Amino acid sequence: MTPPLLSQTEATITSLPSSGTLHQLTHIFNTHGYDPKAGTQITTVPSQVTGTGSRLVYKRPAIDREQNGEWDRFEYTVSDRDSESRAGTVTLVGPSRSIVASDFRFSSENWTTLGNRKNGVSYEPTSRGIMNHYVYAADDILNIDAKRDDIDLWYFHLPSKFNGWHGIVYGGTLNFSLSSFSGDFSPDQINFGGKMNLVEIHCAKCDYNRGVTVAFPLEKVSGGFSGSTTTFSLDMKETSGWLKDPENVLLEWTVPSKCELIEVLSGIESIKILGDFTRW
Repeated sequence: MTPPLLSQTEATITSLPSSGTLHQLTHIFNTHGYDPKAGTQITTVPSQVTGTGSRLVYKRPAIDREQNGEWDRFEYTVSDRDSESRAGTVTLVGPSRSIVASDFRFSSENWTTLGNRKNGVSYEPTSRGIMNHYVYAADDILNIDAKRDDIDLWYFHLPSKFNGWHGIVYGGTLNFSLSSFSGDFSPDQINFGGKMNLVEIHCAKCDYNRGVTVAFPLEKVSGGFSGSTTTFSLDMKETSGWLKDPENVLLEWTVPSKCELIEVLSGIESIKILGDFTRW
């Protein structure tokens, strides 16, 4: 008797990158591992990948420029004799490995604010330490409650390029820098005793369109935020401190599962970063 043959899979390119080109492997590289690697250019879809292990080559344009974020994307499916997968996405990045970013080199890049700040951000094209070209904002008004907390907080609201499918970010980091011109950052002057979310990410279509919000609490950041220029690097894993909003004020926020966090990152509707830390 002989064992049954395992199903062989085939990869098919279903969309092409708009920048750069995809190529099948040359016969000599596919067979022996010798250069050149790039063979016939893939110009139409769907196109089956002919290289062993579903390998192919991506080439940047001959006249290229630095990208502030990912280079491009393309999609593919995998099939065997019985079925075909849903489309997968390949995200192409440069040496920085940055998926999406804002460096404010020329403008505010459509950053704005939410909450107690109606006029959006101001753009500053100069340097302030590591804050080299940045945006800033401040309270329009203070709304102090009986516990002396400013209950109307404002947040930086990230532009639309940060929305959509960024599932590839899972396992990476969210990096940003904050600095304050003024304010009393003494422990007793931090709003709500520091029990605020530093970052909130919302996915409207998650959980069968009921929506899911995950947040990174300020108290999970080692050392918190003192107002001095600080660079934050938040690990994008469910075990790093992220919490899921129960959508019920009577319930505690809980640690999201791996699947829940990936689902949110795969359908981002909005991201906001806290800008309002102190009572004045």
